[in-house]
Amino acid sequence: MKHFNKICYLLSFTLLLSFVSCDDILDVDLPNNLLPRDGVFDSPEAIQAAVDGMYAENFFVQGIYEYILPLYLSLAADESYHNLPNNYNFEELRTNTYSPSNSYVGLLWSYPYASTLLSNDLIESLSRTAVISEDEKRHYTGEAKYFRAYNYFVLINLFGDVPWVKSSNIRETALQPREPKENIISGPEGIIDDLKYAETALANSDNSNAHITRAAASALLARVYLYHGDWADAEAKAGEVIETSGCELEADLDNVFLRSSKETILRASSAAAMPSYVGRTYLGVLLLNGSYFRLTGDLVNSFEDGDLRREKWLKNEGAYDHAWKYKRNSASSAGAAEDLVLLRLAEQYLIRAEARAQQGNLTGAVADINVIQVRAGLEPLPETLSKEQVLLAVENERRHELFVEEGHRWWDLVRTGRADAVLGNKTAFPEKQWESCKALFPVPEGELTNNSSLTPNPGY
Repeated sequence: MKHFNKICYLLSFTLLLSFVSCDDILDVDLPNNLLPRDGVFDSPEAIQAAVDGMYAENFFVQGIYEYILPLYLSLAADESYHNLPNNYNFEELRTNTYSPSNSYVGLLWSYPYASTLLSNDLIESLSRTAVISEDEKRHYTGEAKYFRAYNYFVLINLFGDVPWVKSSNIRETALQPREPKENIISGPEGIIDDLKYAETALANSDNSNAHITRAAASALLARVYLYHGDWADAEAKAGEVIETSGCELEADLDNVFLRSSKETILRASSAAAMPSYVGRTYLGVLLLNGSYFRLTGDLVNSFEDGDLRREKWLKNEGAYDHAWKYKRNSASSAGAAEDLVLLRLAEQYLIRAEARAQQGNLTGAVADINVIQVRAGLEPLPETLSKEQVLLAVENERRHELFVEEGHRWWDLVRTGRADAVLGNKTAFPEKQWESCKALFPVPEGELTNNSSLTPNPGY
């Protein structure tokens, strides 16, 4: 096990350094608790340190949550553009001309797999240790399975069928072929199984929303059901989160992304992992720097007059607008502490609305949409809308409520089959060279070289 742990640590460190060297905007602190874990299961304290390392790895070191999905996928969709003329990796994302050699596409593949291997290692090792109780084992295993489920959720929605690695033995898994996406979602030890385990294991947990809770597992499960087209389960699970999580929508949009937000189901605090970002978010720093990422005019102009989200979550700099959900962009910024919000209650209302509409419950769907609309200062929608109109209203609300959060807009366009109509619109996006095959990212060329069992995605 110790060789695997060292490999994973060195891999994470090497990948981080290689990415930082490409762009000085990504100059981050390496968490000091992510160390080679020799003998890590010799004591309860060592196990806790390993679990803390798993959180740091997923939230900050690998960066999938922290900036990669929000930034990369907002460029590939219709949310943002960059102002870095010499960065061909970003330019390929923005124009949908990404190739197997794009190094940022490589990170979208390698980072989730590195984190998955750490989860597998922890799950296996917890099953063998005798230094903590069975309840504690289940608790930590539930957290590890949540992260494994999330990382596979990312992989299958970006690349389609992918290798399904359920072991920490990289010698056994190095040449695995693709597994059908459906099996990874609903097969034994798949995404749904892992999240159901996490729900049960954490049912009586006293975790705060800075750690995985039953509510977090249920919220992600509701999203998985929605993406999978399991409308009844998506409605039921989102409703469960709305009714039992203890969260409530913030009346004031300025409070949604604060550490104290009552709306947050899961957040990532940089306090331990990135000391120089205590009280603020790395994503917010990048989004507020207009030299890097700016919102497209198509997104900005799509907000209705009077929508408070445009007033409170967008910041105009004269020639352009950028996202202003996180408002602290420097260590000296005034204001209340902010943490990266990963899951929040507003999404659950929109999941339930879409699931209800798909099942013909248009009155219930409109009621859920209106909860979000009215909070944004808009007039409620009428109950006389058709199913098609309700589904477009859900898409519109998701666009305005969840922009630059975890890649929602990209995945919404792809999963609903709307990418061709939106990203293929040459009038709105003349720079994009959209083809239907671009709904899946290319398998990185290094992976194809190293694993003879892999095949390219169609069109690459």
